[in-house]
Amino acid sequence: MRQRGIVLRTGAVGVGGVTLSLLLAACGSSGGTGSADRLGTPGARVPSATAGTPSSGSGPTVLAPTDGVEGAVGRIVLNAYQGWWDARIQAYARSDSDASQLRVLSSGQALSEALASMKELQDAKLVMIGAPRSSAVVRTLDLKSDPNTAVVEDCLDVTDWHQADAASRTVSDPPQRLSRYVVTSKLRRTATHWLVVEYQREVSRTC
Repeated sequence: MRQRGIVLRTGAVGVGGVTLSLLLAACGSSGGTGSADRLGTPGARVPSATAGTPSSGSGPTVLAPTDGVEGAVGRIVLNAYQGWWDARIQAYARSDSDASQLRVLSSGQALSEALASMKELQDAKLVMIGAPRSSAVVRTLDLKSDPNTAVVEDCLDVTDWHQADAASRTVSDPPQRLSRYVVTSKLRRTATHWLVVEYQREVSRTC
């Protein structure tokens, strides 16, 4: 029997919001790491995108089951992912944030990248305004591994998510930037909660 994947249709990312690091990516390079690449943004909760599941155009989409134990855990994973986004948005919304919630909800590469993005914003005296649109799904869920792991894939539309001067709030986007692309995040279960441990933009993929 075919099972649907777990899909998250997030509402607007609230002030406890999420920032997805590197949502504003400079167009013209698929792997560049200029300042525009690293900036995430604050806003109110991430609204769900009209277009849904991320796709590379390489074949049928395979997602984690939505039923039974896996379905229940998958929903917890998506809530953890949303919470991480909320923490990022809150951190990037302020020029004096210490990112304390990010340190609770992520670790490893995901945390390092988020902190680096926040520092670049602060050094440049920039913040993020508006909000991205999100459509996240649980791509894989491994409950047999120790610790348990999951991969969340998201289609991010950052058309209405802008970098701006921290004082005047004047929009200061790069001349060219990607407005929509796929991001993939890996989560790992701890004794108390799920952590986002890896985060990758896949700017060559459409969604």
